[in-house]
Amino acid sequence: MSLQKSSFLSSSQLSNSEVDQLFDRTRLFKEEFEKKGTLNHLIKTSDPVVALVFAEPSTRTRLSFQMACYRLGLKTITLDNPSVASLSKGETLSDTLRNVAAMMPDAMVTRFNEDSEAEATIANLGCPIINGGVGTKEHPTQALSDAYTILEHRGQVSGEKVLIVGDVLHSRVANSNLILLQKMGAEIAYCAPEEFIPQQELWKGVKSFSTLEEGVRWATVIMGLRVQRERHSQRGLGLSIAEYRERYRVGGDQLEIFDPKGILLHPGPVIRGVEFSDYVLNEPRCKVLDQVSAGVFVRAALVSFVLGLEVQKA
Repeated sequence: MSLQKSSFLSSSQLSNSEVDQLFDRTRLFKEEFEKKGTLNHLIKTSDPVVALVFAEPSTRTRLSFQMACYRLGLKTITLDNPSVASLSKGETLSDTLRNVAAMMPDAMVTRFNEDSEAEATIANLGCPIINGGVGTKEHPTQALSDAYTILEHRGQVSGEKVLIVGDVLHSRVANSNLILLQKMGAEIAYCAPEEFIPQQELWKGVKSFSTLEEGVRWATVIMGLRVQRERHSQRGLGLSIAEYRERYRVGGDQLEIFDPKGILLHPGPVIRGVEFSDYVLNEPRCKVLDQVSAGVFVRAALVSFVLGLEVQKA
């Protein structure tokens, strides 16, 4: 596994065989936890410490990394509130990262907005870095969690038709999913307002649908995305939230024409009534909370590989 003692920054780093290894370990961890309520009996460890440095808000990613480390019997130190850190005094994020690395954690998980200096810095720190989300570029651990959820509930990733709906232009999750899921053999399409059509090179040639109804009829997996107002700068949305809901919200009408065995995903946070209706979120085909659960075990497996931990068979 190429990840041992190495950074994980992009979905493009993993071969299909490495994804299989990672998911095999994810499955082992999940099954063992369901039996015994713990994982640390599987790990031979010298007490590693993982630093979590989050310069952007996070609930699922930050807590699932903390939970994953806790379940493995590892320690974490966390910097997740810039207002009480030296960032609020004018220290650059790059210098913050250098200082945390100087404390010699065994690995570091980072999240931050677009910052070219910080991106250059994490490539040269003295410990492995795991990308917990960088601006609008990538969020590879969320893509792994999504792929595992698809595999768990659909039995395969190859051959699945994944429709991504909403603010694709600003979504690091969409970018990482496109890279990973295509590599694993899924077909990807999107449905988005004109303002949110992706412009990045990697999206060229990707199938798109002009109406949600067309996309839903095609898909076996629907992935909703949050409208990321904080990344729209002064450009504005271009249409009202009411208009967005009318054209792009997945609700009961869409579920009537959706594959009866299909699944619905969302990386969170879900803004109820905007991306998914309350009805959809309570529907059995909606696997949003399963994604969250999967994220703990996927990230536990990833951390165990990055740290080079020896995992015993159950």
